[in-house]
Amino acid sequence: MFERDIESILKERLVSLEEGYEQKIAELSLLKELGEALKGASLAHWSELFIGQLDIIKQATGIFSVSVMLIDEDTQNLYIVSASMAGDSPKRPPILLKRGEGIAGKVFETARTLYIPDVIKDPNFSDRGTRQRGSLACVPIISEGSCIGVINFRDNVTSSFGPNDLRFFELIADQLSITASLVRTYQDLLDLEKKRMNLGRYFSPGLAERLVADDRMTELGGQRKMVSVLFADVTGFTTMVDANAVEDVVEVLNRFFETVVPVIFKHGGMLDKFLGDGVMAVFGIPDPDDTDPVRAIACAVDIQSGIESLRERLVKDNLFPITVGIGIATGVALAGNIGTKNQMNYTVIGEPVNLAQRLESICDPGEIIISNVTMDMIPSGSDIHASFEPMGAIRVKGIQRDVNPMKVIYR
Repeated sequence: MFERDIESILKERLVSLEEGYEQKIAELSLLKELGEALKGASLAHWSELFIGQLDIIKQATGIFSVSVMLIDEDTQNLYIVSASMAGDSPKRPPILLKRGEGIAGKVFETARTLYIPDVIKDPNFSDRGTRQRGSLACVPIISEGSCIGVINFRDNVTSSFGPNDLRFFELIADQLSITASLVRTYQDLLDLEKKRMNLGRYFSPGLAERLVADDRMTELGGQRKMVSVLFADVTGFTTMVDANAVEDVVEVLNRFFETVVPVIFKHGGMLDKFLGDGVMAVFGIPDPDDTDPVRAIACAVDIQSGIESLRERLVKDNLFPITVGIGIATGVALAGNIGTKNQMNYTVIGEPVNLAQRLESICDPGEIIISNVTMDMIPSGSDIHASFEPMGAIRVKGIQRDVNPMKVIYR
């Protein structure tokens, strides 16, 4: 009798061990399948990647619904990035939860799993029009020591999950943290590339690369800065347009820009914008320097030198030659991004911008005219391969005072 009791106990334990091993094998098999789903997957379609993994979980567990919520770093709201449900789910407005709000918000805030046997009876549950019933297990997704989101396991039956289920859900969350981390890294790289491309419109490649991490260059708003502004414009361009074929005009303009832009970058200037038949450059962005006026003048001289060489090539290629006038003014301007978060342009606004444009407008072909402030702010001992000729007090349109510009003699 005693031997049969021992034998019976051993058989029960053996069965229990076998069931435990089978469960472990099933769990490991699911985790492996989730990992395999990452291989060869395109992060460009990361929502589909999440859906694929959630479908795998739902099919393996038989759970009614599985969803992933991640934190939006800008708004600090949790939002659903992917969900897998049994049958067709009705379309509802996207659910957004703040830190500490609802079950998911509390799990995100505490980074601890919460199990709700009956969501109807829990005061923290935020229904948000979903009319959910049954039980809910909400598990934090931890990446590099911090919570970046949650995964929700929901069943229509109350008290549906036990301790082993919760342990398994945490293993699944660990596996999905790899996917979430990859997605976040991918999105960060996209944002970084977007910043790099945006800055590449204004600065030389090397300077743009250094400025990628500078939030001042990528956020809306502006700061007052001491800058030197340069306008370079093709003289008599309207007459040239009337006298030449459109194709030739476009070709000449493109070659003009191809000549001028590298010179601006060479001297550390920012290409603010193209102006039809001219360009605007700014020296002193992102940070003002005493040498900004010197670099602006050196840039202007090199532009005129480049235009002389371009004239020869244009004539050789049976295109019309061009001349350029350049105006430079120095002063305090508001510098920053104007527009919206998704579509913005970095520019400077203020009197030195208006004055530089007006000085350029009174230039004869091939001339460089600078403001008296630009002249006064040249550091003593600066090595400038040019001389300056006073033009006397003059009035220019849009400036409510006399200006005393200087003509740069550079030949």
